[in-house]
Amino acid sequence: MRTKETKDINAEEGYYAKNPIPDNERKSWIGIAAIYFGMTASLSAFATGGALISGLSLQQSIIATIIGTAILVFLFYIPTGYIGVREGLNTYMIGESAFGSKGSNIATAFIISIIPNVGWYGVQVSIAAAALTHVFGGNESLTPWLMIAIGIIFAIPAMFGVTSMAWLDYLAVPAILIITFYGLTKAMTILGADGLWSFEPESGKTLVWGINLLVGSLVVGASFTADYTRWNENKLSKVAFSGMLGIAPALLILTVIAAMMGITATSVGSIVEPWNVAEVLSMLGLPSMSLILVIIMQWTTNITSSYSSGLALTKVFGWSRFWWTLIAALVGTLLSLIGIMNFFMGFLDLLAAFVAPAAGVIISEYYFVSKAKLNTKQGFYWPGIISWAIGGTGALIIPIFIPAINGFVIAGVLYFLYHQYFVNNTKQYKKDQI
Repeated sequence: MRTKETKDINAEEGYYAKNPIPDNERKSWIGIAAIYFGMTASLSAFATGGALISGLSLQQSIIATIIGTAILVFLFYIPTGYIGVREGLNTYMIGESAFGSKGSNIATAFIISIIPNVGWYGVQVSIAAAALTHVFGGNESLTPWLMIAIGIIFAIPAMFGVTSMAWLDYLAVPAILIITFYGLTKAMTILGADGLWSFEPESGKTLVWGINLLVGSLVVGASFTADYTRWNENKLSKVAFSGMLGIAPALLILTVIAAMMGITATSVGSIVEPWNVAEVLSMLGLPSMSLILVIIMQWTTNITSSYSSGLALTKVFGWSRFWWTLIAALVGTLLSLIGIMNFFMGFLDLLAAFVAPAAGVIISEYYFVSKAKLNTKQGFYWPGIISWAIGGTGALIIPIFIPAINGFVIAGVLYFLYHQYFVNNTKQYKKDQI
């Protein structure tokens, strides 16, 4: 039975799914930073660190992590987060200014949030279930049932909103620190600094590949920033603080340590998926308690996936954010059951290619076309949709530089040029005829 207080919280979250948050309802930036720290300091960091060493040395992985983190914070998180702070609206309502009220349902709600977040939910449930299977002695017949149980339980804090999410992340920080300590200790004990630095992957990749992989792993979270920063005090500094402290420390430290753990696990035995933290920890012989902590870390990531999916589905279909959050989690759990982990690397590539251009169009519209004003449009706004589609296609087919950034820049520049030279010239022509 829900208490009156719980009902009030749900009503507030549901109302603000489509309405701006007034200044007197804003919360501390520390809570938002905690949510992003929890999201970053779990699958996103550990899985990416393991994925990086499948193609890069440790030195290259560190460089890719530093550059990728800077891109995520300064190119995506802060610009999109500041729009949320100024307008008090979530990503999907803001997206109406770039794609139209109906177009935003496609380009913003489905592409930036629903599809990637539900997919991430499935990936994380898979890893958490694998970890718990190891705890129960490796009986894989239990795994599907564990997926179902975990998939439902993980959604509960997100169903009740950002306050409960922040508290879960506060509690998860010790778990994150313990896993990090275990991983670093094992890596240094087994291989030592010389062994880690001398590691060379079997199939060498470029540094650009590594940067794009890291950007792809968190570009979704860095693009729907407004979902959370809209609760912040209306100051650019607060957005910057929440981004730099919520993303940068966790991503820089944990991704590198995860890369070290992956290298060590690879040297100890043959592992198929160095990005699967449960498999890596098991290979390193870490105790069952550490695998339970992995589950807690996955939980902190999954609450953001289900919460933003619930917001987006509410925007598209109406009804209840509370129940849409649960439905998104159930669909993600279904993806886990049918084996989404088998497509993990390709999944990251698609995220980088098509999420980044959507963010590029939104940023271009708000800051450069409408001069920091929210100019909402009705129906389908085709200049935004077409710019996004071209940017995503360019990210996939252009063979140079970083695909995510290629798509981001192409989409944003095309959108700006259309308004600068076509729309503005048309307006000037009409004025001259009067």
